[in-house]
Amino acid sequence: MLIIGERINATRKPIGLAIEKKDGDFIQREAEKQVAAGTNYLDLNAGLHSEKEKDDLLWLIENVQKVTEVPLCLDSANPMALQEGLKNCKKRPMINSINGEEKKIEAFLSLLENYQGEIIALTMDDKGIPETVEQRLRITEKLVKILNEKGIKNEQIYIDPLVQPLSVNQKFGLQFLEAVKQIKATFPKIKTTCGLSNISFGLPQRKAINQAFIILAIEAGLDSAILDPLDKELISSVYTGEALLNQDEYCLKYIKAFREGKI
Repeated sequence: MLIIGERINATRKPIGLAIEKKDGDFIQREAEKQVAAGTNYLDLNAGLHSEKEKDDLLWLIENVQKVTEVPLCLDSANPMALQEGLKNCKKRPMINSINGEEKKIEAFLSLLENYQGEIIALTMDDKGIPETVEQRLRITEKLVKILNEKGIKNEQIYIDPLVQPLSVNQKFGLQFLEAVKQIKATFPKIKTTCGLSNISFGLPQRKAINQAFIILAIEAGLDSAILDPLDKELISSVYTGEALLNQDEYCLKYIKAFREGKI
């Protein structure tokens, strides 16, 4: 399971305030804590104020790269911000994200010239988030075709079938899990990811729901998740789930995580 640390996101009040005050020390501490917890990528989102997003994203990149060499995941719907961000990353970053909206596809395609990194692609289009698994699969097929034509290999693509809150519709969890299964069956080399905590939005004891859902998602074929790596119980569920589902030979990753104090 590839872990993308979600904490440096301007929509979180402490992060938004740190960006406004240009408190680099605070941002660096957030980065260091996530790296110590074992995150594989650090998601950077500066999208709170669209008119300042490019400058704020560059500031985040600069400060985070002062304290870690863990690769970044540039999280933005602004192609100009991403374009500048890509130029300033010391290591090849992941792009988060492209989707099936026609105008956004055209804007993002120019970013992909000679780009050989990983890309998160969302299963939504001009009609919004699909209501069915079949619609998600159709959007996936469209996005894969477009990305392949730009030279992006299936191994570099992370499809996000979009987790929606269980509090809105009790079927949303099962729909997501089935979408992951069908995407993996149709495109075996493609990887899947999600913003995990969306499943529990609006419900009490959200952490309990997240912990159970991550194990179900791993069983369905989820390869990655954007989550809080400092949530020790959730990370414990990741290692436990992989061991129980025969995705951890001799339970070595579980044992290593235990010895490192991660579970």
